[in-house]
Amino acid sequence: MNRGFLLLVFVALGGCAGAPDRATDCTALAGRHVPGGTVTATAVVDEDDGLPAYCRVRGVIDPRIGFEARLPLAGWNGKYYQAGCGGFCGSVLPDKPGFSNTINEALKLGYAAITTDAGHSGGLGDASWAADDPEAVEAYAHRAIPLTHRFGTALVARYYGGPPRYDYFGGCSNGGRMGAMAAQRYPALFDGILAGGSVLDLSGNGGIYGPWVVQSNTDDDGERILTRENFAHKLPVLSAEVLAQCDGADGRDDGLISAPRACTPKLDALPACGDAAAADAGVCFTAAERRVLQRWYAGPRDSGGRQLYPGMPPGSERYWAVWFLDAGGRTAPGNALGSDYPKYLGLAGRVGEDWSARDFDFDADPARLAHSAPLLNATDPDLEAFRAAGGKLLMWHGWADPLVLPDQSVAYHRRVAEAAGGEPGDFLRLFMIPGHGHCWELPAETPDRFNPIRVLERWVEQGHAPERIAAAAANPQAARVPEALLCPWPASAVAVARNDGETQPACPSRE
Repeated sequence: MNRGFLLLVFVALGGCAGAPDRATDCTALAGRHVPGGTVTATAVVDEDDGLPAYCRVRGVIDPRIGFEARLPLAGWNGKYYQAGCGGFCGSVLPDKPGFSNTINEALKLGYAAITTDAGHSGGLGDASWAADDPEAVEAYAHRAIPLTHRFGTALVARYYGGPPRYDYFGGCSNGGRMGAMAAQRYPALFDGILAGGSVLDLSGNGGIYGPWVVQSNTDDDGERILTRENFAHKLPVLSAEVLAQCDGADGRDDGLISAPRACTPKLDALPACGDAAAADAGVCFTAAERRVLQRWYAGPRDSGGRQLYPGMPPGSERYWAVWFLDAGGRTAPGNALGSDYPKYLGLAGRVGEDWSARDFDFDADPARLAHSAPLLNATDPDLEAFRAAGGKLLMWHGWADPLVLPDQSVAYHRRVAEAAGGEPGDFLRLFMIPGHGHCWELPAETPDRFNPIRVLERWVEQGHAPERIAAAAANPQAARVPEALLCPWPASAVAVARNDGETQPACPSRE
C-alpha cells in the first residue's frame, strides 16, 4: 500500500532529472489513454482563491465513469486522495466546498485528488438512472471505487513519474458508505479512509426509514402536513424545547444532546393552538403537526407495532427544513431520496413506474428489500483483511443527523468489535458528534468543525491514533457551546467551558 520506496527508487535512478515542466506535461495529457480510462481535456489553472496552481484533468474512466482530477503543478506531497460522492451520485462536483465528498481541501494540502460521478448521470435524489441498468447499479454500489483507484493512481504515476506514497479515500453520506465499502471489499487499496455520516445500511435507511418519513407527513389528500412555508418558523421553538428536555439525558447539562436515544420528547409541552401558552410563544402546534412529530421521533413500525428502524434523533430539528420540508412545490432532498431508493434500487423490478413512497407496505416490503441489500449495504463487520493490510478507518457521525440515522454507525462499530474479538481501536475509530447534522451541509450551533484529513494523516503516517479531536463551532461567538473535545465512541464529547478557562484535559475513560 505504501509505495514511497518505489518513488524514491525512481528518483534515485534519474527519473526526475532536471526540473519537470508541469504545465507542458499537463497539456500533453490531453487525449491520452491512461490504464483504465481516457483523458479528454486538460487545463492549467492558476493559483486562486486559496487553491494552488494545478493541472485540471477531465475524462472517462472505463467503462463510463466521469471524473475530474486536480494535480498540483508544484509542491505535490506524494499522496493520492479519492473522494466519494453523495446521495445517488451522478455529478462530478470538484468545487464542492468543505470536507464532504470534496477534493479542494486535499488539493490545498498538496494532494493529487480525483472525484467522479460513480458511473452515471443524475441528480442528488434521482435514482431513475438505475432502471434496467445493472452495470450502473454495480458501479454505484462499489465497482467505481477500484476502477477509479486504478485509473487515478496510474494518472498520478504518469504525471509525476512515480506512484503516490500514500493513498487516501474520503467521503460522507453515500461517500461514507463507499469508504466503508472500500475497507470491506477492497481492503488493500487505501492506507487511510475517511467515512462520515455513512449510510451503511442503505436498504434500511433509504428503503424503510425514507418512506416512513414521507408517509408520516402526508395527509389523506396526498398533501404534505409540514412544509417549509408553514413549519420552518416553528422549528426554533421545537428545538429549544427538545434541548431543554434532552440536554441532561447523558448526566450533564452542558448544552449538548449527547445521548439522544435516552430521551423521548414530550410533545404535550409544546404550545397547542388555542392555548394561552401559544400566544406567549408566538407559535402553536396543531394536532396534525404533533402526530407527524410523534411518528418521526418514534420511527417506522409495522401494523403490529414492531419497530423496524429508529426514528429521527431528538436534537435534529434545525436540520429538518433542509432535508424534509418541501417548499414552493419542490420536493425536499430527503423525501426524494426516500422515494427513489425503494423504487429504483431496493425494490427494483418489483414495483411499477407509478409507485411512490406512499405505496410502501411496512408489513410486506421490508423483507422484499433483502435481495438488493448485499450489493448496496456496507455492513460487513469483518475488516480483518483491512486491518492486516495496515489500513486505518476514521468514522464520524452527527447525533443530530436526521437524514442518515446515526444509530447505524454505532451498531456497525459494535459489530466490528465483536468480529475482531475486542476493541478495534488499532484500525477503526468512531466519533459521535453532538449537535452535528448531516455532513456539514448546514452549520451547527455546537462544535463540529475539524480537519479530518489531518487527523487521518497523523494516524496513518505517524502512528498517532486519535484519542480526541478538538472541534469548534462554525460561529463560536454565536454558538451555545463554542468548543469541544470529540472522543472515540463509546466515550461522549466533552464541552469546553466558555468563560472560566478550564478545559477538560482528556476524554472520559471508555467503558
